[in-house]
Amino acid sequence: MAVMKTVAFGFQRCYRLTPDRGPADDAVSQVRIDGGASSQTVLLPYSVGLGYFVVPTRGAALSIAAEDFRLEALDLATSLWVRLRLALLFKKKKFLRFEEFSLFSCGAKPERKRFTTFNQHMFNTEVALDGDFVTRHPELLTGWPTIERNEQPNRGVGAPNAAAIVVHIYYEDAWPDIAEVLKRVGLSFDLIVTTVPGRERLIEAVRRDFPHADIETMENRGRDVRPFLVLLERGQLDRYRYVCKVHGKKSSDGGRKSHMGALWRRRLLLDVLAAPSLADAIVERFERDPSIGMIGPRVFRLPSKLYSEDRCWSINRPMVLKLAARMGVPAERFQLDFFGGTMFWVRPEALRPLRELSLADAFPEESGVLDGGIEHATERLFATSVVAAGYKLANSDGSGVSGGPRAAIDEAASVQPR
Repeated sequence: MAVMKTVAFGFQRCYRLTPDRGPADDAVSQVRIDGGASSQTVLLPYSVGLGYFVVPTRGAALSIAAEDFRLEALDLATSLWVRLRLALLFKKKKFLRFEEFSLFSCGAKPERKRFTTFNQHMFNTEVALDGDFVTRHPELLTGWPTIERNEQPNRGVGAPNAAAIVVHIYYEDAWPDIAEVLKRVGLSFDLIVTTVPGRERLIEAVRRDFPHADIETMENRGRDVRPFLVLLERGQLDRYRYVCKVHGKKSSDGGRKSHMGALWRRRLLLDVLAAPSLADAIVERFERDPSIGMIGPRVFRLPSKLYSEDRCWSINRPMVLKLAARMGVPAERFQLDFFGGTMFWVRPEALRPLRELSLADAFPEESGVLDGGIEHATERLFATSVVAAGYKLANSDGSGVSGGPRAAIDEAASVQPR
């Protein structure tokens, strides 16, 4: 790994970041920019032909730390040209504006489009890097700070908890995020962790954080979906009224793009578990409204006004419709409606139509398929099972639980976490 480089320059000059690491496809780089009154971590798409200008908005110098870029202070004439270009040519989503600087891309038009598309995608999931949400929740970029775990009280001597949290971990370095979120859950719960062979260090870490966790190693098939189905189909979740499913979502390449995978994981965790008292609010909502069978992250409920149905189907339509028909939902009655990322709360009995398909044995060995596999079809069928079982869906987010637009639940009855 290259040594981080820090450069500080003077009054009113602009700065250029030039790619400095060689070829990379669909990568995301991390840049740290410190001003006199604030510090920002900025995620930027990286490719050989894509550079960036940093434009100070105050007179103070900036300190820039970047692993993947060569840093350059521009002369006064070039700095003036950069400022005029930003002021006259750029619309929002084509640049980022922070308290002490703005940033926009340079290079050939196809390369600049990478930056614009990246910003639009971030905006669509409500985590714009220069927006208020990231400012209020810096843990989306940096993770949750370490705390000691408060022991969860038992509901009764020898009685099971009403809720279980089921966690699948493949990437060991995703565990700290999840562990810190679980430590913050005030609700009493049982913890079930699944992982793959060869994760002895991970198992030790889980035992240190949660000595009473039920940990099971399963063969590497179906990513986070098949292990959950195994537990469901063998009846291990039947003892619980409510189950929360989360996993260590991360980019599959394990490189710099993992910054983006970590951001999605943290946003999903925030919206189902991490917000203060959110887990309690979700369980209270289940208790109060027995018609609700599943509650999941609002931002990732698909399709949406920002993600079309065709885009959400991708290449999975034939397999989804075939499996849905086996659950008693023919193609002419099927409506695509699911929580992307497969993190949600659910009543186990609402998954009975899916459970009865006995799909766990149908998953092939892991081969790195990015879309179109049975795990991608099943992701789109968890919510279908809930509806087929006669229940409704509801949405959650970092500040509350509300009725979804398709769930016909009164928004005024929403529960806000305390």
